[in-house]
Amino acid sequence: MEQVKGIFAVLRREIKIITSDVNIKSVLLFAPLFYAFFYSTVYINKVENKLPVAIVDYDNTITSQKLSSDLNVHQMIDIVQHLPSYEEAKELLERNKIQGFIVIDKGFENDLKQIKGTKIKVYLNTTRFLVSNDINKAINEVIGAKAVEYRKNYYRTQGYSYEQSKQLSEPVQLDMRPLYNTTESYGDFMLPGLLALILHQTLLIGLAESIAKEREYNILHQLYAVSNNNTFAALIGKISFYFILFCAYATFFYIVNFNLFAINLIGSIPLLIFLTLLYLLAIIFMSVFIASFFKRKILSLQVFAFTSIPFLLISGYSYPSSAFLEPMNIIGNLLPSTPYLTAQIRLTQMGANFNEILPEIIHLVIFVVIGFFAAYYRMNFLFKPHKQNTIIN
Repeated sequence: MEQVKGIFAVLRREIKIITSDVNIKSVLLFAPLFYAFFYSTVYINKVENKLPVAIVDYDNTITSQKLSSDLNVHQMIDIVQHLPSYEEAKELLERNKIQGFIVIDKGFENDLKQIKGTKIKVYLNTTRFLVSNDINKAINEVIGAKAVEYRKNYYRTQGYSYEQSKQLSEPVQLDMRPLYNTTESYGDFMLPGLLALILHQTLLIGLAESIAKEREYNILHQLYAVSNNNTFAALIGKISFYFILFCAYATFFYIVNFNLFAINLIGSIPLLIFLTLLYLLAIIFMSVFIASFFKRKILSLQVFAFTSIPFLLISGYSYPSSAFLEPMNIIGNLLPSTPYLTAQIRLTQMGANFNEILPEIIHLVIFVVIGFFAAYYRMNFLFKPHKQNTIIN
């Protein structure tokens, strides 16, 4: 009973610390919602449309003009200019006025009429790989459809029926069906991970600042006294508000943000809740342990504020971990965001079941268990001088 009273006393004390500290309050109460909507809005359109492309048509025939028209119809491409020369198109590309240009050589129509092979040259700004890939894919789709159409017409002129012409023109047909992320949207891929990272970083920074503040202001003895001289009560009471608050944020993100930005959530909701609870606990205990080594609040903020992008990159979420050097994978596996992001995307976007994400769940459970004991014994060590004073008194 005394332990329970100590937990609630520390919880009330923690709420007072948060509400009286502008830095901690802004990180915990404003940053999660601001970043969740700010970053999500960047990807609100999900897919890119009407990317600016130019055409250099040296052939200038009905066939080349029809090809240009067909390209412009594609939702990914916007033919913004028809230019007279390669040099002018290259200049616009270098000035970033267009993202690519297509060159149709002289004799294009004549080669097609004579059933000869012909080339269409495509120049892309590959410094933006997503844009260049989308343009390249769109051009290939249009050119591929036109090539099939020309082959069909050729076989029809040779006396074949429509069905025979169709089979001869496409002897091997590609039936490509994207699973899960059916629109192949970069936004649908990035947003779940970004929301998880926002939870991770704001919780990590906010709690770390509070722990570091205890040491900076030499008020650890107050924390120990309020907990009725009980390390367990001090630890649980200290983290309780953060756990409750970020459970609420996680619920809000998965209900409001996922619906507002039309992100799929096709897996088990209870399983997602369980996974997220483990994730939050792992972050909390890690934060308590690491932050307990800082003696200044500003130093903990400076250190943890610069971990957002490294944590995302090293998790293997934005770039496959199979391409990392082995030491990087080892470091990544020491972060709770790595198993959580892997399991979260499979659960929310692919409908994975418990067994399919069991390795990640075990990984997080290990984080929670080790993190709890590390945080407990670290806090117990910091309380030692105050324990001795209590015994003497």
